[in-house]
Amino acid sequence: MKGLGRRAPEPGPEDDEVTRLREQVKLLRGRNRRLREQVDRLKARAGGSTSAVPEIEGRSRLDVRRDSVFASAARDATVLEIGPAHNAILPKREGFATRTVDYLDRAGLIAQYAQFEHYSADDIEEVDYVLAPGSAMAEVIPERFDVVLASHVIEHTTSMVDFLNECTRLLAPGGVVALVVPDHRYCLDRFRERTSLGRVIDASLAPPAVHTVGTVTEALLDSVRRGESTSWRPGNTSRFGFVHEREAVVGYAEQARLAESYLDVHNWVCSPHHLRLLLHDLADLGYISVRETYFHDTVGHEFFLNLSVDGAGPGLSRAELVALAEEERRSLDRPRFREDTSVAEAALPAGLDGDLH
Repeated sequence: MKGLGRRAPEPGPEDDEVTRLREQVKLLRGRNRRLREQVDRLKARAGGSTSAVPEIEGRSRLDVRRDSVFASAARDATVLEIGPAHNAILPKREGFATRTVDYLDRAGLIAQYAQFEHYSADDIEEVDYVLAPGSAMAEVIPERFDVVLASHVIEHTTSMVDFLNECTRLLAPGGVVALVVPDHRYCLDRFRERTSLGRVIDASLAPPAVHTVGTVTEALLDSVRRGESTSWRPGNTSRFGFVHEREAVVGYAEQARLAESYLDVHNWVCSPHHLRLLLHDLADLGYISVRETYFHDTVGHEFFLNLSVDGAGPGLSRAELVALAEEERRSLDRPRFREDTSVAEAALPAGLDGDLH
């Protein structure tokens, strides 16, 4: 009869679950929107951008490096450049008041790079201070400097805290520690976990003389190339491939276990705001006495941080730094590996890390 029909079924458990899931999705979307808005505000406070860029128009890689150093120092500053090898940022030959320190003298460095045709011996300057293994820089070097410059050095150290404190001891009053650091998102460390505050502190309390078996194993097993390079610019979409065969990694790990020789790998794995957060915490906790005076986000595959005893810090709260560091983790692109998964072991210049200088 007209007006009569089947009654709508009573809501069941399935309908309640669907309603609950819809509400949860709505809640998560709102939360993600608020997080994006918060990150956008923090990016503006952090200098206008927290995004890595392939390059800065009109500025070479060397220009950007020098701009970062001189953001906190005069161009006639006295400088100690640590381990510049063939790629000095402030070479003496260009008139900079620079001294250099390394584990090898010039002849030793020339021999080390001799097998790599794209490096010229002419680019390697005399080493002013040759540091014996286990020696403290501040005990070997009597001078004190306006700038202690370390490009692609801190990530190799066995103790980040001890290294920064050694650099601080070498500063003249008002001096600056200038760091150039590889961004793990754009180099062979792409698939390694970022360094934890706990491991940095533990290493400072019981620093190993050389890199541990675990560090060597992880660093080499997870080392990747993108295309044919162990470092690349943002926007690179080439497929990934592993650098080392498993058998080679096992062999290097055994060398580390026997402590037959120092194996040069990246010990610390960082992205820009993640390292800013680490340094902020280390200063607040009293492990280091320097704080941030200058920061520049990633250009190419490296970012820039200057520190000093009277530094004001990052100008962001710890919670804000955590949010920015988390945004960096979320920015990682989806990994795509080569279909050919075989690894062609090839010599990496001057170290197992591929010499990211």
